[in-house]
Amino acid sequence: MKWFKRTIISISIISILFLAFYKPKGINLEGKWNVKEIILDGEKKYPDTLANFIDFAPEVLINGWSKTIIIPISRKEITAKLKYTDKEKDHYKIRLFSTEKSINRSFDVIVDTLTTGPQSYVVNVLLKSNKTLISLEKSLMIPPWKPEFPRKGRP
Repeated sequence: MKWFKRTIISISIISILFLAFYKPKGINLEGKWNVKEIILDGEKKYPDTLANFIDFAPEVLINGWSKTIIIPISRKEITAKLKYTDKEKDHYKIRLFSTEKSINRSFDVIVDTLTTGPQSYVVNVLLKSNKTLISLEKSLMIPPWKPEFPRKGRP
């Protein structure tokens, strides 16, 4: 019974240390992104003439759980499987698998982060291949951490 307790305690300590110091190797593009520009095989799909009259940009949804990307083009949505392939220094590559031939290839990923305030950022992502370009943008605002107000009578 003594060895069982030691085993459980050592496994829990190892797992806590692993989770505390684990650093993922890739980038995380998960979430909703606003589209800045979409060019498929040299043909500009967005912004088009209708985009001049609409105030909001279409959203690209990248799902990290199912590793899919949903790209709205005109009135249809193109769904592609997403696979992170290579990383050379700060240069990432992803591979998209889709029924759309212009998206079914390998893309270079260029990530650019701009600081617009003390806790606000604008993240620009370019997915670039030969004649295909998908430009995405996301605005992030990270609120400051505020400790909980101490309550009387509680530890």
